[in-house]
Amino acid sequence: MDDIFLVGTTETGSELYVSELSKQTLADNGMQLESACLYLYETDNESTGSGIRVLASLPTMDSVYRLVDLFSMRQAAV
Repeated sequence: MDDIFLVGTTETGSELYVSELSKQTLADNGMQLESACLYLYETDNESTGSGIRVLASLPTMDSVYRLVDLFSMRQAAV
């Protein structure tokens, strides 16, 4: 794992991270992708793999910023 770009905590207390991940970490999570992008993931202590669960890939820093915007949005009234 390289530098962590973002760490956040959900309302349920789960910690979410955004960073690059090594090819081995991706393989441990059943992913055969190159480590050329950033990944959104959470810790997973029940996992038999690397101890994380990858939730999404983020191809650019702009997509990271948009995700942060999305997380900070309030639910719209319907």
